[in-house]
Amino acid sequence: MIQKCNGGRFVGLFIFGMAVLAVVFASPALAQEGRNKVRISYPSTSIANLALFAAQQWNIFEQNGLEVESIQMRSQAANAASASGDIHYVAGVGPNSVAATLRGLPSKAVWFASERLVYSIVARPEFKSLKELRGKRIAVTGLGGTSEVVLRIGLEAAGENPKDFVIIGLGAAQLMSGLESGSIEAANFNPPFLYFAKRKGFRELLDVGAHAQMPLGGLTASNASIQNRAAELKRIIRSMQIARRMLLQAKEKSVDFIMRGIKVDRQTAEDSYEDYRRTSSGSGVPTREGMEQIVKSLQMLGQFTGKKVAFEEVADARIAREVARELGYKVD
Repeated sequence: MIQKCNGGRFVGLFIFGMAVLAVVFASPALAQEGRNKVRISYPSTSIANLALFAAQQWNIFEQNGLEVESIQMRSQAANAASASGDIHYVAGVGPNSVAATLRGLPSKAVWFASERLVYSIVARPEFKSLKELRGKRIAVTGLGGTSEVVLRIGLEAAGENPKDFVIIGLGAAQLMSGLESGSIEAANFNPPFLYFAKRKGFRELLDVGAHAQMPLGGLTASNASIQNRAAELKRIIRSMQIARRMLLQAKEKSVDFIMRGIKVDRQTAEDSYEDYRRTSSGSGVPTREGMEQIVKSLQMLGQFTGKKVAFEEVADARIAREVARELGYKVD
């Protein structure tokens, strides 16, 4: 009896062990197969999108069961792609995304990457003042987006009429080459390209960010995604929030990441990192103040004037707040 019992126990243990091994060896394939495929657009390669890039490069998305494809798109194209379902999320919260929501695109801001802007007008060396730029071309990364809105606000705050300048939209990669070739006289830069341009001898004429306080970067989601893909959206926000925290806690790793990812020199990367650390949003939870600043900036430009916009109309902070609490942030 004892021998028979031991034999049965051996057989049982053998079967159990084989089952465990099968699960272990099958799990990578199962994880790969079960990973949610997500497409996220981003407007430009800048520090505003560092959390998105880091979450990809450092496999944080993968660790949260996501297979993310990031696609660079101008804001207007991203809005159209979001409406058609060709992309699932837009990496950005700003005048363009909020204006699209107010015009009827069923979407809301769900996560903040930063709490303030860093933008400056940088011109060719022969221009020594804004007055000398009147009638000249100032390039922005997208018409109707944050870059153009804050440029107009900054010019007005400096006593200039934006109508006295020729504001044109170019891709982020064309701003520097445009300055170098002379096809444009100035551009509205944010880090890291702001510091790269200054080191190449171009002249900073106006700190635009000092005159336009509003959030920059983040995540905008469709109402359908918020309602029907809440678990997936939570993992995306969690991944980007973890990436943002890792960037802030590891300076050397982050500076190296900026150098390699955006292809700039070490000094430019270090300057950009300091701006990132100074402007990053702590918990990532969208705030009423931040959204109000974006709406006010649009109204200053003559859009949606007289319209009272409720926070809930343009933002949904519930999932970001839940993630923040789980990660140990103090939130209301």
